[in-house]
Parts: sequence; C-alpha cells; structure tokens
Amino acid sequence: MDMDNVSKMLKEARLAKGLSLEDAEAATSIRKLYLDAVEEGEFDKIPGDVFTKGIIRTYGNFLGLNGPDLVNIYKAQNSGLTKEAVAPKPIRMVEKISISPQIKPERVSSGNWLSYIVVLALVIVVAGGIAWVMNTDSSQNLVSEPAAVENSVPAEEKAAPKPVYDGVNLALKCVTDRCWMEVTADGEIVFSGIMEAGQQQSFKAKENISVHYGNIGAMEITVNGETLPKDPEVGSVVRTYKK
Repeated sequence: MDMDNVSKMLKEARLAKGLSLEDAEAATSIRKLYLDAVEEGEFDKIPGDVFTKGIIRTYGNFLGLNGPDLVNIYKAQNSGLTKEAVAPKPIRMVEKISISPQIKPERVSSGNWLSYIVVLALVIVVAGGIAWVMNTDSSQNLVSEPAAVENSVPAEEKAAPKPVYDGVNLALKCVTDRCWMEVTADGEIVFSGIMEAGQQQSFKAKENISVHYGNIGAMEITVNGETLPKDPEVGSVVRTYKK
C-alpha cells in the first residue's frame, strides 16, 4: 500500500473490508459523491479544504485507519512537505508559577492611635454635616410650590382666504333634467344648446354674463365660487350676473 497517497489508502482499505461506496455512505452519512471524489483524488469536487479534511478523518476512522494521520498525509501531498512536517506540534506545558505575595501588617505604635481616632472623628463629623445639608435641601425642594404650568392655548385657525375672482365666473350644472340655454358674455353669445342632466359648463366674462334658461329649475348656478339658492321661477327665464 502506498503510504503517501491518501486516496489509494482509503480505497484499498474499503475494498479489503468488502464494502461498497453505498455501504460507506450509509455508515458515515457522507455522500457517495464525496467518498468517490476522495478515493479518486478529485478533491476539487468537494466544497472546501476544511470539509475535505473532515471527510478524510471520518472515513479513515470508519475504515480502521488513523484519521488524523491521514489528514497529515493529505496536507503533505498538497504542500510538498512530509507528513511529520505538517503534523501539529505538541503543546508544551509551562510550569505553573504560584505567586502568593506576603503582606506583613504594619505595626502601629500606641502613639499614633490618638491621631487616627481624631482623624476618624473629623471624617464622621464632616460626613454627617454634608448629609444633613443634603437632606435639608431635599426637604425644601419637596415642599416647594410647583412651577406654574403655562396653559398653551392653540391659536385659532385662520379661515382660508376666499379666492379672488377677476370679472364674472359662472358655473352651471344641470342636476335634474335637460335644459336649453343661451349664454352671452360681455354682449357676445358664447354658448347656445342643450345641457343634459349631470352635465356642467363654466363661463367667464369681464363685466357680465346673461343666460337665457329654458328650464332654470333644473339648474345649479354658482357665481364666483358662491352657489346661489334655487331659483323660484320655473320654465324659461333670463338672468344676468355681474361682477
């Protein structure tokens, strides 16, 4: 057996055990496609070098070979080095160093005790004074009158300004029935015909518009944006609208 060729080692080991690629696939859960690629040395069919090493290790262990050693041989094949050169180096143990510093308590002479007591007393007095002042300020803040909250009164919405019309603008809409009409703007006839129900027309003049209605009761009339009340007349009438 060629000990420097991983593919041959794996294939010969499988054949020696009388196993098919299907048997190896079922036992290792590695797809037959990848097992065949490893045995044939077609490593480019396997997605990634890490995956290839994992297959070699698992497949080799399954066949009773040394999986990690096979991985080293595979790495040596690809790098041109020996398997010993690419084998992982053993981890060197470092002697454990115990560091336990010894701190000797400083002896305090009896003459210093009085100074320590005086300093401690001063610290307690100062701390107590600070706490008292802080508590006093907090109490005053708690009972102080709340700041007046300004009532924000929203400004009244300004009414949208009415549009300014130049001259006379007449909008006619036939709402109930058909209506014949003739429209004259500044002395010139601009429309003469019948408006069906649902139709509408708009006219504009500098000075005045005169309309001869055949059925004014069917009309909705708007002059310069203002809709006029329903005309009390029925039938044929003439109405004039000025600016």
